[in-house]
Amino acid sequence: MKAYSFISGFLLLLLFNCAATSEVIFDYNLDVDFNQYDTYVLCIEDFSVQHLDNPRIDNETTRQLIADAVAIEMENKAHRTNVFEPQLQAGFRILIREETVQFKNCEHSKELEYWENCKLHEETYEQESLIVYVADFKTSKVLWHASIVCDLSKSKKKLKPYINTLVKDLFATYPKTQVGRHPDAKKEI
Repeated sequence: MKAYSFISGFLLLLLFNCAATSEVIFDYNLDVDFNQYDTYVLCIEDFSVQHLDNPRIDNETTRQLIADAVAIEMENKAHRTNVFEPQLQAGFRILIREETVQFKNCEHSKELEYWENCKLHEETYEQESLIVYVADFKTSKVLWHASIVCDLSKSKKKLKPYINTLVKDLFATYPKTQVGRHPDAKKEI
């Protein structure tokens, strides 16, 4: 029983360490000069909840927070929103993968020196990934995309700063060299 507890604890520690070291994976079209684009629009379809069976992870609030963070980062990259003549479309996807792991739990009988009772214990882990992308509005071809493994089941208080950080990390790989003004620098009218 102690060996099972040790192995279970080690596996959980390994899983948490893997989740803590997730990195951004990205790709973009090398033939595109991202500095030529000035305007964008958010993809309206990405506001619709896709994973109705997982409302704790995929819900309207989470999607709005992601959309807001994407909009901020697009503006930080010197893009301005323009719904009438956008050059780019920015959007996101939430992917959820469930994985069921089976552990064998065996209790050792000291008197008879054999495994008296063995049963399977199943644990289901949900792994979410956040993907952001930018596509050419006219051709609908994705020009850049980035993804990261994440945990969107955080409390409402922690979710907004967490999403902002995730999206900022993703956009750090965006290949536009011209950048916009800092979002905290307000224009005086």
